[in-house]
Amino acid sequence: MRLLSGISCGILFFIMASTVSATPLPVPKTVRIESAERRKAVWDMLKPDQKRLAYHLIEAGRLGKELLFHQNHRHARDIKRLIEQSLSSEQIKGTQKLLGKEAFQEYLVFSAKFLDQSGPYASSNRKYLLKKVSEKHLKTLIGQHLNSTPVDTQKEIVKLLLDPAFEVERQPEDPTGKGLETTGGNLYEKGISGEAVQAALKTGLESNLNCRIVKKPAGGLQCEQQTVALLGFVGETLKQIVAHLKEAQGHALTRNQKNQIAATIEYFEKGNVQKFREANIAWVKDRADSAVDFMMGWVEVYEDFLAKIGSWETYVQVIDPEVSKTAQNLARHAQDFENQMPYGKFKKTFPKDYSPPAIMVYYFQEISSYRTGGYNLPNFDDIRRDVGAKNVIRLPLPGESESQDIKSLWGEVLDAFGPPEKKELLLKHREKAWRVLVLLHEIIGHGSGTYDESKFKKNEDPISALGSLASALEEQRADLTALVFGGDPILVKVGIYENENEAQEIQKAQYDLYLVDFMRRTSGQRTFTEAHQRGHWLFVHKLLERGAVTWSAKNPKQKLNVNNQILRVTDYKKFHQVAVDVLSELQSIKANREEKKLQELFEKHAPLDEIKKPWAQAIIERGKDLKINAGYIEQPWRINEKLEFEAFGELKLESVAPHFRAMNAQASHVVSN
Repeated sequence: MRLLSGISCGILFFIMASTVSATPLPVPKTVRIESAERRKAVWDMLKPDQKRLAYHLIEAGRLGKELLFHQNHRHARDIKRLIEQSLSSEQIKGTQKLLGKEAFQEYLVFSAKFLDQSGPYASSNRKYLLKKVSEKHLKTLIGQHLNSTPVDTQKEIVKLLLDPAFEVERQPEDPTGKGLETTGGNLYEKGISGEAVQAALKTGLESNLNCRIVKKPAGGLQCEQQTVALLGFVGETLKQIVAHLKEAQGHALTRNQKNQIAATIEYFEKGNVQKFREANIAWVKDRADSAVDFMMGWVEVYEDFLAKIGSWETYVQVIDPEVSKTAQNLARHAQDFENQMPYGKFKKTFPKDYSPPAIMVYYFQEISSYRTGGYNLPNFDDIRRDVGAKNVIRLPLPGESESQDIKSLWGEVLDAFGPPEKKELLLKHREKAWRVLVLLHEIIGHGSGTYDESKFKKNEDPISALGSLASALEEQRADLTALVFGGDPILVKVGIYENENEAQEIQKAQYDLYLVDFMRRTSGQRTFTEAHQRGHWLFVHKLLERGAVTWSAKNPKQKLNVNNQILRVTDYKKFHQVAVDVLSELQSIKANREEKKLQELFEKHAPLDEIKKPWAQAIIERGKDLKINAGYIEQPWRINEKLEFEAFGELKLESVAPHFRAMNAQASHVVSN
């Protein structure tokens, strides 16, 4: 369970049927390059034995990124090869000459986004589309760099990149899987329909985290477990990952971490999900004891319309033990927050010594389809109940918070969607308001509440049981926890705020920024289908209905219209009360397994068709060129075999593009011990 990063464009997906026709996203005009120097500063914090562990985990993760490309689209690895070769130092000038200035710039940005998100799809479940690159020139590039690729594959790559109607979505947005055969995601073999999947489930098909659903030779469907035993690319890649994990095991920093690595290896070798469960248990038990922490495997299920198949992810993170003390202190007060929850009989009673691990970390390597501000795992509900969960909260890299680039990004957002009279105040409080939201969302929100176990199978995850809309429910439930308790006196007690005046001031800023960010995300995603945004839309709609917020002209002296309107808080106390009420409603639906009520709630209060309305289209138009919506990529970097940090190119896209291949290259051998 993850919280969308405040400075990126990605995370989670889908939801349900809609009459909204899916349209591709235009390629941004440019994309930011984040300096690798801040990451080098984190690397230099590590001791030699910690670096040896991190090296092997990083290389295992780098190899695993190929698995993520493979999951996101069946042709993604071929397109990745096309990009890396056509933009290599030997070929980039020829590619630029072939395409021309404008088309080359579009191709360059598209390539950066494609490699960053590990495929053609953004977090809004929409693909990026090339408009300036001609079919003739694209076919020429493919002929030059993919001439050994089957002709049918070449033709489909052209359609994927140029045809606005071809495989626009990664996965279906209908909970039954309607339209699965027209989507581009590769969790299901191409051509399988949602109807066929539903029929197979009724006759015994079992799907799991490490499955790919494929056709049986004699008819029907089956789960193809992703293990080292698979012939071809997947099996060979997992063998190389296992080799690095075995080296990493010798450098594990604690017994629990060694157990985590051992169980992960066996999971990749044998495919038994019980081993991944054991890896999660060891990871939770390791708490904050290892300076280098990691999570690896098929983890989150947001990209599967059935919420069963996991997406490949790797996080290698460096813990800040001092800053983590604040998060851990907050976690110790879980019962105090639970006592105030509007949950009725579905409140938890935590053990007296309850202290879930909460760690503040620098994300050193983050490989997933989206960037996150933090996560709370494991997703196995019985493990959460019997062993506990672990909260990982992302820290800005050294110097990031003071960066003028970041400040100017948010200044531009506030100019577009914020109340001008509060701009300086919101810029001042933005980082802290966001940090409080992440802490409460992950540590308190996701860990809160119980449910009627008689309505679920033994060890059944309520979110998977409730279907795709439950992802939006759960993420908004955690967000609402943060909005309800963002100014609570407990936060002064644990050291997050200096005093209650600061707590109240930050909470008001949090409410203002929540509205700004809703508009910003709407402008960037151009749809309400993404799970976090669907939940935000539900809450904003409720706020408008109750009169806690209103549409008003950005400049109060102007006449209100769709082109100048922003969302303003009219009553902060009422905003808080609406948050309490919606939190109660969502928890009741989850606890009582009320699927019909869940569907009705989102159909009425978070309609997807609303994106067609003039107000939403005006927001999209206003934010189409915001730099923050274009996202960013990292300056290419690697840890070499001497355990030295290396960065490539300058902070310009044309400068780093020739290093895409080096950045994504698979490790050729294992460093000597």
